[in-house]
Amino acid sequence: CVSTIIQSFIVLLSSFIGCHALLPPPTQLRRTSSLTSLHNSQFDSLDAFADEASEAILGGQDLDILPRGGDAAFVKSKISPQSIANSIKIGISQRVAADPNFLSKSILEVILAATTQYMAELSQRGWDRIIPEIDFVFAGILTAVIGKYFSMWRVAKTIDTSENNEAADKEGGVSQKKINWRENVPTNAFQRTLLDGHTRPALSSRFLGFFVPMPQLFRAGVMASTVGYGLTSALISLRTMFLPSYVAQTSPVSVPLAALYTGVFMALVSNIRYQLLQGLVEPFIDILFDKLARMGEIDGIAGSIARWRIWKSIKASIIVGVRWCNGLLGSWIAIAGMRALKLQKLAS
Repeated sequence: CVSTIIQSFIVLLSSFIGCHALLPPPTQLRRTSSLTSLHNSQFDSLDAFADEASEAILGGQDLDILPRGGDAAFVKSKISPQSIANSIKIGISQRVAADPNFLSKSILEVILAATTQYMAELSQRGWDRIIPEIDFVFAGILTAVIGKYFSMWRVAKTIDTSENNEAADKEGGVSQKKINWRENVPTNAFQRTLLDGHTRPALSSRFLGFFVPMPQLFRAGVMASTVGYGLTSALISLRTMFLPSYVAQTSPVSVPLAALYTGVFMALVSNIRYQLLQGLVEPFIDILFDKLARMGEIDGIAGSIARWRIWKSIKASIIVGVRWCNGLLGSWIAIAGMRALKLQKLAS
């Protein structure tokens, strides 16, 4: 049930951001890693090629894998919602393999994104200004939910435990892994291994792990802000139409400038925050409490179970608190930046 909810949210989010941005780097979908070197004659049918092209596009590869001429448009039209849904399932399974609590953390992140943004709005504006500046508050919360969850998704740790990955490693060996340099760049700069689950990233690959997500995070920020502030502008227009006597205390926000600001903010600030959170802070908490839980084994089975439940509850509470602080910090910085750059102004 939780997986279905997450998948539905991701599908909805993908309609705004672009589905390929929700998936791992290209060669992490193993069957697409050598697509660019194949000729059309090597596919059993055009439908099969369409499926391969769909996965490649969702994985982030260039569109030059598609055939030239009139067949290209046909292949693009054959990329079905089902293939998109299947690719999203791959992304979910890779993240759950790296972090078994990813689905519960996803729901937690959406809830905290809304609540911490609202609390940051209260902190920055004060109780007496929430209603007069409700236009800014609503747009900020909507943008935060979309932007924060995508940031979490994009830089989450990933491991591929599928049979296809194991078979690809056996057949291709080390040379198979060097088809595309992105294969050697982890989705999170601090994760212990690459997607295969056993190869340690080089220091240079970890460094690139901060920069590779930036274009996708920037585009996602632009789209999230466009949706948030664009929808708010549309609602303001409807309010003006049906309630002409209502006098707004806020000036209209420049949607393009807000989108540009949010894109840069996600590519830099959100990128660093979620890389550290999911790559260093949460793994450290997991390791610490796993060691504490094992200390209870000397008490026998009953004592171990009781202590394990206590440590599990404490660990969950700490993770909620850490994510709450992370979300509140991000929202506070985002609002302060918007106001400092005069992107949110009161009506004169």
